[in-house]
Amino acid sequence: MLKCLCLVVSLLYSIQIAQCAQGEYGLMVVDKRVESEKNESFCLIYYPSLIEIAPNSSQAKRFPISVLKDLNVTNACNDGDDLDELDLDDTFPIFSSNLTIANCSLAEKIQRLQQYKILGLLSEGNYGKNFNASDYNVSVLFGAVVERTAKQRLMNLQANYPEAVFYMYRDDVNFDMSTVVIFLMAVGTVTLGSLWSGYAKQSLRIRKERQAESHEVRDEEGVIKPQDGVGEEEDISVRVSPILIMFFVLCMCSMLVLLYFFFNQLVYVIMVMFCIASSLAMYSCFEPLVMATYALPLPVFRLPRMNLLICRLDLEFRQLLLLLLSLGTSIVWFIFRKTDWSWILQDFLGILFSINMLKVLRLPSLRICTCLLSSLFFYDIFFVFITPTFMKDGKSVMVEVATGHNSEEQLPMVLRVPHLNPDPCYSYTYSLLGFGDILVPGLLLAFCHGFDLMVGSPYKLYWVISCISYMLGLVATFISLYLMNAAQPALLYLVPFTLIPIILTAWQRKELACMWEGDFQATTKSDTTDSGLIESEYVQEESENYENVINDEDKEEDSSQADPSAK
Repeated sequence: MLKCLCLVVSLLYSIQIAQCAQGEYGLMVVDKRVESEKNESFCLIYYPSLIEIAPNSSQAKRFPISVLKDLNVTNACNDGDDLDELDLDDTFPIFSSNLTIANCSLAEKIQRLQQYKILGLLSEGNYGKNFNASDYNVSVLFGAVVERTAKQRLMNLQANYPEAVFYMYRDDVNFDMSTVVIFLMAVGTVTLGSLWSGYAKQSLRIRKERQAESHEVRDEEGVIKPQDGVGEEEDISVRVSPILIMFFVLCMCSMLVLLYFFFNQLVYVIMVMFCIASSLAMYSCFEPLVMATYALPLPVFRLPRMNLLICRLDLEFRQLLLLLLSLGTSIVWFIFRKTDWSWILQDFLGILFSINMLKVLRLPSLRICTCLLSSLFFYDIFFVFITPTFMKDGKSVMVEVATGHNSEEQLPMVLRVPHLNPDPCYSYTYSLLGFGDILVPGLLLAFCHGFDLMVGSPYKLYWVISCISYMLGLVATFISLYLMNAAQPALLYLVPFTLIPIILTAWQRKELACMWEGDFQATTKSDTTDSGLIESEYVQEESENYENVINDEDKEEDSSQADPSAK
């Protein structure tokens, strides 16, 4: 049950996010006018639809830092506070964009403040209601500093360097190496998970065939057994139908909408689920290493069997240490999740979670894979591109949930890497990749590997093609991300890039029908073969009985002709 819930939540985020707000990136630089001191830079967001800023630093207008004026919690909306007594002439005010202080658009605040002969405006943050730029006539320079401590830093610079000047200009967003790190993590996770899944599926298939031939199951006493849930009764693949897939996607839609409206309440539930699921995944992924140590001449300390409400534990001391280490890792992440280094633990746990999901959730056929990927393809497009057309303030449900609204918390179902670019606009943000972008294509890759092993495809043809297609799909996603500078539904690219080549290859090799049915066809063939064998044996036995009866009648007839008195 927990695995199903975690899968629903993890697949919600099939999105590649560029963490930038409406508008374009710019830089605000404070020149301290001290030779031994370096200039300080601030990330800026400006709105070309309202007012342009200088294209480069040489053309940017300089302002003395002494003209900065902090408006604190002043409500600058049209129905807000009285601004006449603030003495704003020839100043460069900094106002708050917090909607709890002033619930209106940034454009409305700018238009009202520019009436007081100000030199320009800075906004602390870029929050505000959507606006139509054509409804406003903005004539003063404006930018929003997005770093949380930006205003305090500016006020400190004003006090410590009264001769300093500042200026603003456009910043061209360059390629960031964090994208390469995200790419390598995603490809490595999918590759390892699909390999493991295929080998586990083939091993289970062979074991069941041997058991069917021998008609016996040996349960050796005293042998240390793994606790990852793998047993003799485990199915080769999950039993799922297209109707169940549709129900599954409907559950995902419901969960995403609930998170959109009740994010602050549900975020901690999701975090607890992630901690439990990632702990189990870490244990499952590393338990084979522990099991390998039992081949060494080391003492074995078996612990008493524990019957819990939801499971039964029959552990040895080394298994217990691994279980405690797995739980401890998740707890450490939860406690220190807001620190600068927490992304390392989150990515580590997320990768293990994804690998374990791919290993355990083995889809039975290409038909099921196609149903799942196609439905999630439209799911992703709908919640990224369509929902802004009818949601309040024109916001995307997927983007709002994935970025955490305005909450200080963020859902952990993403891989995240801090930007490695020294540009200040990158210093506080992360490159994000949702688990759905790994698991959804990864389930198809895992099926392809299992099918290759089942039919003996040369060079694991389908798996190799799907891996290359997945990498190309990710590259296409990243290119669209940088070209459009907006959040992208990654499955828009990953689903066609991975699914279409597999279907075309199977069709070309005349294996599409076999692949489409998958494990179902293998089961049907096995049953048909068994029933055919039984029927053949029955027909052969009946034929022999019939021949014996004919032979007996011929013998009686011959004996009667030889001895007429017998007649």
